[in-house]
Amino acid sequence: MAFARQSGFSLIELLLASSLGLVILLATIKALLAEQRLGQTLGTLLQERQQLQRANSLIASDLRRGVAIAGPGSCPLRGREPVLQILHGDGSSTTYSVGPAPSPIWRGWVLMRCGQAFGLDGQVNAAAKPQNRVVLDGLDPQPDPWQGCALPEADALAGSEGLPLAVCHEPTTQLLQWQLRLRVGKQRLQGGGSALLNG
Repeated sequence: MAFARQSGFSLIELLLASSLGLVILLATIKALLAEQRLGQTLGTLLQERQQLQRANSLIASDLRRGVAIAGPGSCPLRGREPVLQILHGDGSSTTYSVGPAPSPIWRGWVLMRCGQAFGLDGQVNAAAKPQNRVVLDGLDPQPDPWQGCALPEADALAGSEGLPLAVCHEPTTQLLQWQLRLRVGKQRLQGGGSALLNG
């Protein structure tokens, strides 16, 4: 007596197919999550680079309004290191300092600007009292010493070579060059510029 063979998959074949499908699904999910993390990392780096460029533009703008490099100002530094102090033609001054953040809402070391505030038109308000504000967050607290000053007769200001804001000044030409260094996770970003004092 012959038994009729039924068509279909055995239990072992179904388990193997399910296991293979599960492996493919998990690999796809892992790849999608890695892609999402990479996108977030690149987005963060792009945002930090834009903030770095804005900080460099602000420093350049203050330097172009400046007439001389000033001595210590009256800004409250609270443990931060004054790096760049600019004297302006109207007698006011602007100080850039680096160091620990003034409150825990910031990620670490900060670049602060103490100087006259800007009005709604984007111009410096000469009647405003000096304000001490965070310009950039996440500075690298232990950068490699900066040796990239390209000005032949320049001196580093305030021994700033080992600070996240390093500035060199060439007195004969009144040209300044600087570099800002950030740390975003394990990534290090840097940017800088140069500007000529009006004096």
